[in-house]
Amino acid sequence: MKRLLYIGSNDVFTRHELGFIASLCELGEVDVVILGSKTHAEKFFIASDNGIHVVNLYEVACGRKLLRFEHCIKMISVIIDPRDYDAVFATPRLPILVIKHLKASEKNVLRLWSIKAAKLRDNLRFGAYEDILIFIPSIIANMYYILNSNYSIAVDHATYVFARKIYSFAKDRIAKVYPPYGYIPNKDEITREVPEIIDKGNYILGFTVLGKTGSYLKFEAKPHAIVLYLLAKRTNIDVVLAGSSYDDWKRVFPDLEPPGNLHIIGKGFSDNDIGRIYRGASLVVTPITNKSISNRLLEALFYGKPIIISEIAKLLHPELEHRKHVFISTWDTIVEDAIKILKDEGLLKTLEQGAKSAYNIYF
Repeated sequence: MKRLLYIGSNDVFTRHELGFIASLCELGEVDVVILGSKTHAEKFFIASDNGIHVVNLYEVACGRKLLRFEHCIKMISVIIDPRDYDAVFATPRLPILVIKHLKASEKNVLRLWSIKAAKLRDNLRFGAYEDILIFIPSIIANMYYILNSNYSIAVDHATYVFARKIYSFAKDRIAKVYPPYGYIPNKDEITREVPEIIDKGNYILGFTVLGKTGSYLKFEAKPHAIVLYLLAKRTNIDVVLAGSSYDDWKRVFPDLEPPGNLHIIGKGFSDNDIGRIYRGASLVVTPITNKSISNRLLEALFYGKPIIISEIAKLLHPELEHRKHVFISTWDTIVEDAIKILKDEGLLKTLEQGAKSAYNIYF
């Protein structure tokens, strides 16, 4: 049986990385090292569509600061023997540098799940002008990560194309592999109270995190919230905004009161509760704003719900077909298109079946 090592930071707990780790469990025994804020070890459960798996999880208190790099290496060397692994996977920044320094394997694989420079044009559309300053540093940093790995895996098509074009010297060592959806199972978990609308069902669903700040708020969270607001205003259909609280809303939109059919249900839901939230949705609105892996699109495909999405989805996953797997709209027409879809039961059924099919085939 192969032994595989995965090193990351808090990004280990994103949906696409949990799914990737779950898929690695199909190949052999997996150890996960997190460069975090404390030191501990435990058996950790990770699940995806391929079942529930147990991995050895080690958190090492070395954070992300390069100033503590040598300390980090010493701590990890006490926990694991890098020579024990057939292949090693790492996320960008400190994790990939740790792997290179440890000389853990001749097969060091970078998880190239985002390049900030590739998203500059999209971010500028929403006023994130400060991102201009990170363009050249992003190009240089990712080149360094690629040079310090034997292989790189891009998790979406846009990042894959950008990386092969900019880093043409390494294009034969850059692959594209879409990740499955992953989550942390807990059958005994006490679910939190959710609004009555969730059990009632038959609503439009969108996730957005208005509690964040900076460029993310400008180019992703705020535009998403506006789409959901307009859907509620222009219809009498219930719209559920998850991932944000009412206080978040009032901080971002201090002079705008949400209509009565816009239900802002909060954040911090368990995976059990997230499943309940998706099950009641008639349509999931996921308007992607930039060219990098979308956990929300992945999640909606996993739960097999009808999805309306912005045109950037075609750049991320060109295999997704319009009106078959998802409904591909634009930022200018997504509200009107969503209303039309809800009136077409046949199309809703097609999109539901298409989402399930796309996930099973491509993810």
